[in-house]
Amino acid sequence: MENTQRSQAIKHVLSTLFSAQEALRALAPEFRWAGLGNLLGDYGEFVCIEHYGLEKAPAGANGYDAITPDGQRVQIKASHAANQIGFRGEADLMLVIKVDTEGEWEEVYYGPFSKVSEQARYSARDNKHTLTISKLKKLAEDIAS
Repeated sequence: MENTQRSQAIKHVLSTLFSAQEALRALAPEFRWAGLGNLLGDYGEFVCIEHYGLEKAPAGANGYDAITPDGQRVQIKASHAANQIGFRGEADLMLVIKVDTEGEWEEVYYGPFSKVSEQARYSARDNKHTLTISKLKKLAEDIAS
């Protein structure tokens, strides 16, 4: 199966899962039905690696998910409904996308990891840094101009 067909098939499956998740929320709204985090993260990594021509990081890589053709380490984050991202570790670049319920996505931020790290808040309780999507969009605008 060629990459375009494979990408379209995977996007369709993810869209179906999001649709099922919405149905669960309608049927039993007292529950969050938000257990797609790992699936969303894997989808984010998949589409970013495919779209940006990255190489998947080796298993057990600490703090990054992919490598650029010139050897830079990239941490990839995908968001669906959250208004912030959380991250641990260090990388050269941060790539954040927002995924809608149809599996379509848009780039929120792709740039220096250090810029994100400088703006983030650290939570000792969770042992991770967090930064809002709105701040990431502002960072992306600042880098573009």
